[in-house]
Amino acid sequence: MMRKFLLTGCALILLALPALAQNAPSVLKVEPPSWWANHTVNPVRVLVRGENLNGAAVRAAANGIKAGNVRVNSRGDYLFVDVSISPNLKPGSYPLEITTANGKTSVPFEILAPLDAKTHFQGITSDDVIYLIMPDRFADGDPSNDNPANSPKIANDRNNPRAWHGGDFRGIKNHLDYLKELGVTAIWLTPWYDNSNAVTNCPHPWCPATSYHGYGAIDYYGVEDHFGTFNDLRDLIESAHKVGIKVIQDQVANHVSVEHPWSKSAPLADWFSPFAQNTFNNSVLLSPNASQAERDNLLHGWFNESLPDMNQDEPEVARYEIQNALWWVGATGIDGIREDTIQYMPRKFIRDWSTAILKQYPRFYMVGEVFETDSAQTAFFQGGKTGWDGVDTKLPSDFDFNLWRTSFDVFSGKKPMRALRDVLKYDGLYPNVNNITTISGNHDTDRFMSLEGATTEGAMLHLAFLLSVRGIPQIYYGEELGMLGDHDPDNRRDFPGGWISDTRSAFTKEGRTPEEQKMFEWTRDWIYLRRKSNALKIGKTIDRFYDNEVYVMQRGDFTGRFLLAFNISKNERNVSFNIEKRFDGEIIDIIIGKEGKTNFSNSKVTITLPPKSATAYKILTKHQLQTD
Repeated sequence: MMRKFLLTGCALILLALPALAQNAPSVLKVEPPSWWANHTVNPVRVLVRGENLNGAAVRAAANGIKAGNVRVNSRGDYLFVDVSISPNLKPGSYPLEITTANGKTSVPFEILAPLDAKTHFQGITSDDVIYLIMPDRFADGDPSNDNPANSPKIANDRNNPRAWHGGDFRGIKNHLDYLKELGVTAIWLTPWYDNSNAVTNCPHPWCPATSYHGYGAIDYYGVEDHFGTFNDLRDLIESAHKVGIKVIQDQVANHVSVEHPWSKSAPLADWFSPFAQNTFNNSVLLSPNASQAERDNLLHGWFNESLPDMNQDEPEVARYEIQNALWWVGATGIDGIREDTIQYMPRKFIRDWSTAILKQYPRFYMVGEVFETDSAQTAFFQGGKTGWDGVDTKLPSDFDFNLWRTSFDVFSGKKPMRALRDVLKYDGLYPNVNNITTISGNHDTDRFMSLEGATTEGAMLHLAFLLSVRGIPQIYYGEELGMLGDHDPDNRRDFPGGWISDTRSAFTKEGRTPEEQKMFEWTRDWIYLRRKSNALKIGKTIDRFYDNEVYVMQRGDFTGRFLLAFNISKNERNVSFNIEKRFDGEIIDIIIGKEGKTNFSNSKVTITLPPKSATAYKILTKHQLQTD
């Protein structure tokens, strides 16, 4: 009898074993997968995606790290845990161990060696000129990644402006010499997070479409397989640094793709904001008189049903996204971040995000996309002053879309020249106007040469103006050639010569048309003029003359002074103005632009400006002339 019972008991136990194994915990994803000793963020909050995690306990499997503050969601498929790291811990593998009533499993986790801060995390300043690249549309250096596994046929088709075209990290690396020749010192790449390979079908005009642009992440810690591997990305960054070119990552904390695993199973019930269509009534963020309901819509409304809005009011979300930004900086050695749609996130989150990054990387550059042609709104988001809401965002830079839009309008003949002065008069609103990022255009705007009324001369004046004014200038790829491009996606055409099948290469002088070469040389010359002159990079701006056709400004500091003169008239213009008496005895020397007449008598300057011209004049003293 006893023997039978034991056998029965054994049988019961054996029968139960498969059930226990079936309910054992498992790990599918660890975010972040690695961190650093002696980091300003310690402990780091690790998010584990898996199965059967209910009731889990977590312990460190090795000395040097500790696990604590465990939180598991109600479904048991996500686990949060704090990982504390000893300050002198050596790089290596330090797995965690998850234990539940039904078994245990290992969580891979690494401590990385820090990159050299002398050659990484350099930041971007007004010394730099940024060049914006969409990796998919610049150059295909590795055809083997053009069609990753499970990509639909439509996913790679250069004849389809909304399909993948094949550009990648290696393609950019292969043309660093071109960027060096042009004179740019930094490249901003649109997002390289892993995006879905699927084709999106919807009733909107932009469908069917792919995620070639990178703004629909399905993995915040993954690299887009169309662009290459993580090692390919690191190779590009190191290669760029070796030739003196910095790298800016485009980050997107505001939203993810509906194809992200979170969309089907979010880590927490409030991980995303509930769906509500964003009204994009941006001014309610600036106004202290707006209702809370209006502000909530801007901060929590979705761009559309395919882009779930992250809820930064949830502390776990905020912490996750701050750590994600820091991980990309530390793991890759980038020098700056462009944060997409930053004004649609709470200003307190922007402050905490900026503060955390600058604490670890004091030289670092972050620029926020505040797509608003209102200088007051732009200035409201730059760090350095407290807003009506009591928040200083600490954000170093945002884009000057007002100056961009006005420059487009002036140099395509839609507005008078004085309109540019009327934008610059708001410079006093900015805590640091030299840190504002000015743009020639970007991947969301029409290209200048496709505007009504656009001419090559107008495009040249537009770029010259951009490279003359205060701030950090950013040029969109192909603007130096006068590339065409109407509304998105036409404004995202392939760079000519980036593909083996292209009939010519605009990366070389021989492959450019005469008009392209003229534009390239003009852009290059103004870039080099700016880079060698502190007066143009950080000098004070003084309006010397402006009317409907001409604008003359002085840019200068203690190292030197320039006059920048722009004439949009079809006719020659003579303009006169006074300069302070302390400049007596100085004359004006033409540096760049069409030859024009100048006269300096006492403190009065007279300039004869050629039609449709932009000219830089360097003010030299007699002493400087004698010693130069």
